[in-house]
Amino acid sequence: SCSGLTSVTIPNSVTTIGNAAFSGCSGLTSITIPNSVTTISDWAFDNCSSLTSVTIPNSVTTIGDGAFWCCSSLTSVTIPNSVTTIGDKAFYKCSGLTSITIPNSVTNIGERVFYSCSGLTSVTIPNSVTTIGDYAFAYCGSLPSITIPNSVTDIGYEAFNKCSSLTSVVIGNSVTTIGDRAFYSCSGLTSITLPNSVTSIGERAFVNCRSLTYISIGKYVTKIAAYAFSNCNTLKDFYCHAESVPTAGNNIFSSVTNVKLSSATLHVPEASLQEYGSTAPWNEFGQIVALDESDGIKSLTSEANRPTTVYSLDGRRVTKPRKGIYVIGGRKTAVK
Repeated sequence: SCSGLTSVTIPNSVTTIGNAAFSGCSGLTSITIPNSVTTISDWAFDNCSSLTSVTIPNSVTTIGDGAFWCCSSLTSVTIPNSVTTIGDKAFYKCSGLTSITIPNSVTNIGERVFYSCSGLTSVTIPNSVTTIGDYAFAYCGSLPSITIPNSVTDIGYEAFNKCSSLTSVVIGNSVTTIGDRAFYSCSGLTSITLPNSVTSIGERAFVNCRSLTYISIGKYVTKIAAYAFSNCNTLKDFYCHAESVPTAGNNIFSSVTNVKLSSATLHVPEASLQEYGSTAPWNEFGQIVALDESDGIKSLTSEANRPTTVYSLDGRRVTKPRKGIYVIGGRKTAVK
């Protein structure tokens, strides 16, 4: 809390910057960290609100918890390849940061590391990272896109919560779990494709993604938790490649504005048409159609949305079809 301190030069004899060493030095605008330093400890520069740039030398291996917490004027920071650990909340509310490149020596992006870095427009995550922690990029409202590499297996709770400018997400093919509220209120997101590696989608994972029109989930998803896609009011096409109908929690497609699924289309494996068509909430879609184009039943449609001309399999016109298989629009169709 030496609020009048404006600059510091640390000599080469120093190897560690201790806990909260410069915490609250609100007038500090620059810092020179020598190559002798290996550890920047917890809260070392937290609330150094005038600090504009930091060069971290190649000798540093550890950036501690909250090391640059609320350094709101920090616009540039280079993290060298020597760093293996970035602590939780290390750059929490560094709202002036516009870009960050995480070195390929880092394996874990911890909890709230870049929480509320509201000016962040570019993030590079290397193939070394296996885990994106809870709230890691939550409230990064200017971030337009993110590529999650194939090395990542877990996306944590609210990891990208309220990243309202996020329009593009690429998820690597090793992710097995989409955490609860992972993409909560990413209102700019228009499409999402989850790879075959994903087996579960957490509670409220995509709640309030009001611009989502296209969703595709892989063939090995077995569980979709409650409210996972609630309030995705513009949904048009949902592709589910799982042959066994995933277990669905309560109200996975519920909407506060009562927008129904009757205008949306569910695309599923052809062999599973009947199963999806008889299972809630999947049977609430206006149309259920086959993913492939081989011969056989091509779609499953509700009575309210069927075409007007319907024929039985022996060629007779049917005015009031009951549940069964008919020819509608020139192709075999199952009517619920």
